[in-house]
Amino acid sequence: MRLISYLFVLALFCQANAQQAFEAGKLTDSIPVANTTNETFALYLPTSFEASQPSAILFIFEPGGRGRLGVETFIEASETYGHILVCSNNSRNGPYERNFNIAANLFDHVFSSFNINGGQLYFAGFSGGSRLAWAIALAAGNIAGVIACGAGFSKTPSSILAKQEFSYVGICGNRDMNYREMLDVEAYLEQTNQDHTLITFEGGHSWPPVEEIIKAFDWLDIEAHKKGKIIKANNEIYKSYKQNFEIAEKAEINGHMLKAAENYERVLTTYGSIYTLDTVMARLNILKKGRSYKRALSDRTLAFEKEKQWTSTFFKRFAEDYNQPKKIDMQWWRKKITQLNDKYADAGIEFQRMLERVQFNLYAIAFSRMNPLLYQSSEEQKSFCTALGKLVYPD
Repeated sequence: MRLISYLFVLALFCQANAQQAFEAGKLTDSIPVANTTNETFALYLPTSFEASQPSAILFIFEPGGRGRLGVETFIEASETYGHILVCSNNSRNGPYERNFNIAANLFDHVFSSFNINGGQLYFAGFSGGSRLAWAIALAAGNIAGVIACGAGFSKTPSSILAKQEFSYVGICGNRDMNYREMLDVEAYLEQTNQDHTLITFEGGHSWPPVEEIIKAFDWLDIEAHKKGKIIKANNEIYKSYKQNFEIAEKAEINGHMLKAAENYERVLTTYGSIYTLDTVMARLNILKKGRSYKRALSDRTLAFEKEKQWTSTFFKRFAEDYNQPKKIDMQWWRKKITQLNDKYADAGIEFQRMLERVQFNLYAIAFSRMNPLLYQSSEEQKSFCTALGKLVYPD
């Protein structure tokens, strides 16, 4: 596969053949990709960038081909950790073969233009771009890490069953339609003993806030140190440990027990081979035995069950109506969506989050049918999808 040969060989042995003059600390959003027609990418060089020194790099996959948006999400992390940022303006939700070819062209251009550190190649993506980042990382090899935002694996059997050699950090909002999926991905990677963590935040289906991106880079840096790929000073590691412990402690003090448990567990798995953390383990055990944690976990579990029921009902009906648009009864949709909102809009926090996940999932499936790269929808089908989207989000 061309993608494998370019990324694997160039990452290991490339020396920049034609360093282009781009200003460090400035985002350039439409750079032509050599030897292509109308393919471009956005680029950010950290202010610490030196052309003569091998650089770490992050390739970003934005589901709408919005290179500037993809790069902007990571600029603060780039300034902190020194990664070059690259995001295609052409790769977007669509057939994998198309996106693999776009990625291969981009790798060819970037590796021939910049002096890249072959041991510090990272991919990131959001939603469909997250699935693409995982798939390309598996195909290419020689990847240090993947930051998967708002979605897990691609749906191909090879992607689900493959054993990855890179560090994988998922980031997902607890109101994101793919939240349950990301928890399942975490469980799968844990079961198969693969290097991973999951960072969740209060939010929906969007690129994560900057502070969550920084957490992901921090975790990847510690993992790279543990694997001997980089060397971090003892005081840097301890600072990282303290920051993460304090995040967990703050969540516990504020009564966010699931969040606290998530962060205590990450402290243990990340720093347990470096420090003796018996007190952290004891604190986590006490938290999980507490009534507040058990109630929060029970509420989330019940909310997940209701989410599955509503999603199954909506998806089944959507498939029927999409395939037979002349027989659509929009009154059924109005009734059901109103019923959903009336039942959960003022319910407990886990059910409010569930409501938002179900709503956006329904909107997303309708919106995806409007993508000509994925579906050849008729005008009647498009009209149905548009009307359904407006029912879910009238504004």
